[in-house]
Amino acid sequence: GGQGGGGGGGGDDDKKEGYEVKQRPVLDSNFVMTQDKLVRLDEEMVRKELTPADNDGSNEEVAAAEDPLNGLRIHCWVLVRAGKREMTEDVFVEASTGNMCPTDQSPYLGIEAVFNHKNYWVDMQQCPVSRMRFTLDDFQAWEFVFMESTVSAPKAQSDEDAKPEGGDGQQADNTVAMQGTEEIRESDHVLDLPPSWVERLFIDRALFLQRYAKENDEIKKTKDYRKSRVELFAENSLKHGMVQRITVFSDLARSNAVEVQEVFANRKDKLRKRVRYYKPGTQIQIGQPESLIQEYFDPGRPDALMELVELPDGREFTFYHKATLDGMVQRIERFTRNRAPTKNLAMHKVIETFEGHEQRLNYRSITFEPIDPNTDAPQVKLQIEHPRKMTHKFDRNPDEEADRDLRKRTFFTGLRPPKIHLVFHYGPDRITAATRTYTTEKTINGDNFTMSEYVVDPFAKPMKFTEQRDEYIKLIGEEKAAISDFRDADREAQKILETRENDEKHPQLVKSLYVQLQDKKQFEANKPKEEDADAALKYDYLASYLPKRSKKTALTKQEAQAVKDACLKALKERLIDRAHIIETRLEEEQAALTKRQLGYHRQDKEKSSDDDEYEKYVHEAQFKIQILKQRRDRHEEIAKQKFKEMIERLQSDPRLSILNQ
Repeated sequence: GGQGGGGGGGGDDDKKEGYEVKQRPVLDSNFVMTQDKLVRLDEEMVRKELTPADNDGSNEEVAAAEDPLNGLRIHCWVLVRAGKREMTEDVFVEASTGNMCPTDQSPYLGIEAVFNHKNYWVDMQQCPVSRMRFTLDDFQAWEFVFMESTVSAPKAQSDEDAKPEGGDGQQADNTVAMQGTEEIRESDHVLDLPPSWVERLFIDRALFLQRYAKENDEIKKTKDYRKSRVELFAENSLKHGMVQRITVFSDLARSNAVEVQEVFANRKDKLRKRVRYYKPGTQIQIGQPESLIQEYFDPGRPDALMELVELPDGREFTFYHKATLDGMVQRIERFTRNRAPTKNLAMHKVIETFEGHEQRLNYRSITFEPIDPNTDAPQVKLQIEHPRKMTHKFDRNPDEEADRDLRKRTFFTGLRPPKIHLVFHYGPDRITAATRTYTTEKTINGDNFTMSEYVVDPFAKPMKFTEQRDEYIKLIGEEKAAISDFRDADREAQKILETRENDEKHPQLVKSLYVQLQDKKQFEANKPKEEDADAALKYDYLASYLPKRSKKTALTKQEAQAVKDACLKALKERLIDRAHIIETRLEEEQAALTKRQLGYHRQDKEKSSDDDEYEKYVHEAQFKIQILKQRRDRHEEIAKQKFKEMIERLQSDPRLSILNQ
């Protein structure tokens, strides 16, 4: 027992010396500490934004310390008040930049005065611009200088309104308003607006539309830069409607143009801009200097053309697809060689893209057989009849299964034997798509086909031979329809090109009403005066009854009487013919109504089921008869009046004055 106790005593000394437990350090995350610091900074910034008034003084003091002229500079800008021009709030317009901002977000430090063409108002408010009131008839905020104020003084209230319903407070407010009125009326030191020492500005509309001076027989303004030249033209001054031309040169002498930008206005064909590029050794067409032409159009063309690009080896059409019937977005044509004006195009490929097509078509292309460079290409329509390959791509149809929803269809018409390859959409969670290929084999008995397919779903039922045959026959029909569609698309493209060529040969401008009136006045002023006599003779009411001889020869009494009788006879016949037409139509309507009434009364009343229809017909027929009777009576009155006026006109005609002697 003693040894055990001794051993225990020795163990306590060893524990204190060799087995002391160390304290674990506190572990901190640098990421968490950084995030906490960012959160505290965000909260501090939000707090500063919510309480900007606390920092206004300090910010102004800092700005003043940095800029010794802070608040001392004089500047003018424009104030557009609410109430007119469809303005709902007061707005500042910076004159140097044209930028607009509401008055409560003003970047300006202060306002001394506001003025217009009739008066001058001095600012009496001691507050920042963002809190100013721009009610110019408030005399506590604004003090006017001249009596010719466009702002009327506050009107005194009526006796009933001036009654103090709320006590002395309301009466005090009315007193303040009256004091403002008396101040206007009794002030002796208010200035009168002096007359202007300059004449009223007047600019002739024709000169205003002209805009620029005459330069080299053209109304334009030219400015040269280091390697470019800018020319500005007045609207409608040029027959093709150009208003701006920017020419970029490759040399400092400005003799070798590499790019020309032309801007148009008021073109009837909606041409807005044209860019021409020039590159030595590269031409769109033989005999044409441009290497690239880009044309841009505004909406409104019948063919919905938005952009047309002419390249040496191709052509690109871009459309406003929402204005096209099939939703075409772009048509790209590629050629195997450069174009020649007297030779057919050697087509390589045509690509068309769609958006919003009714059959979910988004891509269509046709590839042609290669043509030897040394041989002439056949006509484009013949090249379309024998393509090398045709491809169609479709968007996903959510109502169809992915394995049955066609994504791409390719007709390999140039292969021997021809093939039709189908690719379907990817199914959910699939990395492969189903495919199907039909191969046409020509035999003595006719065309046969073989089908090979790749099925993604191993549990899918295989197609029956009858289903394969029906699909193959359908694809053959779609192949013919595709060739027809490409033929129609090429015809539409050629029509667009012919229209563009005609528009460039005979450009037409949309002129304003003022310009049209001026052109009409100019045309009438330049018209030969001999035509006036011919026009008067053309509309002469006696021209067809006068004898065919010299115009200056006077008529005899017998001739004048014959002319008068013939004119009155012709008028009488016209009036009688008109009355006969009205009477005939009236008799036809009455006869038709009588016939319908007799037929209705003869039929069996118990078996009749068209009473409503009969009543409707009778009502319409009676209405027509009433209108025709009114027209007949009115024609009789008008005929008498016309006959009387014609007699008076003949009596006052100087050519028939011999009858009055």
